[in-house]
Amino acid sequence: MLLSATASAPARVPYRPADAHYLTVTGGLPPMVGCLLTIADRPPDVAELREGLAPRIERVTALSRHWPVPFRSAREFEHVGCPQLLHHVRQATVDRLADWPGLLERLWARPLPAERRPPWDLWLVRSPEDGSRYALLFRVHHALLDGVATTRVVTELLGLRPPDAASPSESPAPRSARPSAADVSATAATGAAADVLRGYRTPLTWPPPDDRPGRAPRFGFARLPLSLLRAVGRPAGATVNDVYLAGWAGALRSWQQIRAGSGSAADRRPEDLPVRMPVSTRHLGPPSPVIGNRVISERVVLPCAEPDPGRRLRAVARQTALLRPDHRRVAAQAAYDRLSFPLASWIARRSLRPQRGVMSASNVRMSAGPLSFRGAPVLHAVALGPIAPGHHCYSMFTGYHDTAYLYLAHTDRLPHAERLPALWLRAVHELHDASCR
Repeated sequence: MLLSATASAPARVPYRPADAHYLTVTGGLPPMVGCLLTIADRPPDVAELREGLAPRIERVTALSRHWPVPFRSAREFEHVGCPQLLHHVRQATVDRLADWPGLLERLWARPLPAERRPPWDLWLVRSPEDGSRYALLFRVHHALLDGVATTRVVTELLGLRPPDAASPSESPAPRSARPSAADVSATAATGAAADVLRGYRTPLTWPPPDDRPGRAPRFGFARLPLSLLRAVGRPAGATVNDVYLAGWAGALRSWQQIRAGSGSAADRRPEDLPVRMPVSTRHLGPPSPVIGNRVISERVVLPCAEPDPGRRLRAVARQTALLRPDHRRVAAQAAYDRLSFPLASWIARRSLRPQRGVMSASNVRMSAGPLSFRGAPVLHAVALGPIAPGHHCYSMFTGYHDTAYLYLAHTDRLPHAERLPALWLRAVHELHDASCR
């Protein structure tokens, strides 16, 4: 299926409880998802970039939507006309393109287009020190697109394709047919929703939720060869996502020990920490519009108290194996789609409450092979996400071609959080060493 088909949408697109949540609970800053690309080419002029995107923007109808004003006047996204690229495609200059944290700290908190314009933009970022490459930063309100949809829309909007390909890249091959949410009984949907909520029943005592008004987050990045993560997971039958989460558990374990050494932690023994993990349901059942959020929210307890790297990986893999079955995700999605809007909204709010988790972790696959833009190689492609209101941090794992990227956004309530990306690299290498014994 071509991505142009997935990026389009029917005339009427209702929004769901998760979409409404991201519209009404902002934490002081608009929740956004996005994508950061680095292109190995001379940067174009911004007018040239707009001109090149103009023929494509009409086909990516997901980027022509807005929610009704006032919000509760209707429960569907409105088509507000083809975006005027003068307002949506912008430009910026930074000192160093390689300084991704600095780039995001400068641009991430900038307001999205207003005045009933679709809530997304694309930044052309260049550096006077590097004329042989540039960056593209895509941002969109989370109510309009989730993380998986964002990667699809970016791919279609920019016409990303394999080098020397004659046609736009295609989405991953569809999986075998499965029952859709429409085939799930109300009893099964209610049971699945209750099962998801049971994972959130244990309140947190540490670290306390951050209930201050939202403010611009701080950022960190790390990257490793994907082959390294696959080699770690293979002996244990673990997925690349399991290795990412087990590495994250190791990083948070080391981080807690650093905090304890600085005297800022109440307990010197590392504690297990739960994370909220958004799980996509887009590949289940028949194709659905890209607009909105097709995710359910699961909870994984990271075994930070476990000193052995191998046991940490196995503990994570046991949990994710229980969350992976398609029938569970189909039934949980049916709960959001088919239960009454107030009840489904209550479920969404409860699973996102900071008292049940103070950090989120997710993963997306950008592309299994290399991509190009305007005939030039895309060197890096990293998915980006927001910190949920009341949470302390958000980490996202992106797989692009042969590279694994870690993205971290965190508040200033986490001392030494800037060290977490390096600690994740170290923890993954420890997992690799343990698996090769």
